[in-house]
Amino acid sequence: MTALLEVRDLSKHFGGVYAVEDCSFSAAEGQVTGLIGPNGAGKSTAIDLMTGFKIPDAGTVLLDGTPIAGRPPHRISRLGLVRTFQSPREWPGLTVLENLVLAAWNGRRERFLRSLRGPTKKEKAAAADELVRARQILDELGLLGLRNERAGNLSGGQKRLVEFARIRMARPRLVILDEPMGGVNPVLGERMATAVLGFVAAGTSVIIVEHNLPFIERVTDQVVVMAAGTVIAQGPFDTLRSNQAVVDAYLGEMPTYDGADA
Repeated sequence: MTALLEVRDLSKHFGGVYAVEDCSFSAAEGQVTGLIGPNGAGKSTAIDLMTGFKIPDAGTVLLDGTPIAGRPPHRISRLGLVRTFQSPREWPGLTVLENLVLAAWNGRRERFLRSLRGPTKKEKAAAADELVRARQILDELGLLGLRNERAGNLSGGQKRLVEFARIRMARPRLVILDEPMGGVNPVLGERMATAVLGFVAAGTSVIIVEHNLPFIERVTDQVVVMAAGTVIAQGPFDTLRSNQAVVDAYLGEMPTYDGADA
């Protein structure tokens, strides 16, 4: 598989402490890559460095061959890499459907919105198509019945699904999901897994940071394991069970997915 994202010798220190040190891994296009590790492993700092929220002290990040380390987040997002945060972010005063439509709003249409002459017929037709697409995505994620609900009124799991739907509308090349299962009602677990796999089906590759290892086992193709700021293993989840460094990092045996924690 072709590497869409390559991280090479990435390092970041705070004072005398290295949060990330000589971190290297790749994420393939068209796959879900898991990024796991115990608390303090450096995962959050690593994704901040990859997405422009922190500047690395050393190392390189390549998105489809383009160096992006040190660029501001909005420029990285325009190149096709977006991320979520541990708490869902939405426009709370807008409806669920409005949240999706605005997620697809591009700079060209925004300029037309600010102009006095208004959008062209072609742009109106494109907006109508996006409205249809937004409804389809909401239907796939089981949210169509909430399309007219204000996003701020939703549960945490529903807000996360709306966030996923907005990403689908934006069509990025790669999305980094930061602990999407955190605080999510287990009843929504199956829909979360469907949503993650739906990214790849729609043409968006995924890196997912998550502590829920059964969920990681279910949705990922490859897994990158970090500990003490560096990568200690990478490969399919099944191959990591016998890796002593990985087992030691988790202070026990790697779990097996049985469907109960989806």
